[in-house]
Amino acid sequence: MSYIEIVHESEATGELAGLYQRFGNGDGTVDNVLKVHSLNPPSLEAHCALYTQAMHRPSPVSRAEREMVGVCVSRINGCAYCLQHHAVGLERLLPLDRKAIADELKSGDVSGLSARERAMVEYATKLTSAPASMGAGDVGALRQAGLSDREILDVCQAAAYFAYANRIVLGLGASLGEGEGGQGHWPSEG
Repeated sequence: MSYIEIVHESEATGELAGLYQRFGNGDGTVDNVLKVHSLNPPSLEAHCALYTQAMHRPSPVSRAEREMVGVCVSRINGCAYCLQHHAVGLERLLPLDRKAIADELKSGDVSGLSARERAMVEYATKLTSAPASMGAGDVGALRQAGLSDREILDVCQAAAYFAYANRIVLGLGASLGEGEGGQGHWPSEG
């Protein structure tokens, strides 16, 4: 489940119990990517705030496009946990005639993507693989694909979130628990 001690749902009290209720699944379970923060509840809350901002807040970049970025980054980083979670989420967001894109992206195949989507995935690929080599030309390529500066910011934020989340998962040994692997839900605001 993880390399460090975690507090299970049944053992959570106080602030942690409230966060588990707020950010957990409808059936009362909490995904292991979140439980690895259980020894430091403010860390759990901060992770969820970043996730919500990067992936669920209103944006001119669609949820599906942000999931494409997440799948791409997770594949490059070798994070099977996030790759599985977010490929399933991507598949759910895509129309029936495009659902195969989720599996294609899992394997690195970008042939089914639109020019806009491909530009976003190429940007996320370079940012993940060679971040120090990023330059104005990389942003220019997104502009040429029709993205506004706000959209570019949101694509970068989604890629950066997954760099963080992948390292939390890989560095602390979070693994998919029984029943995990589907798209996470949108954490509540309350």
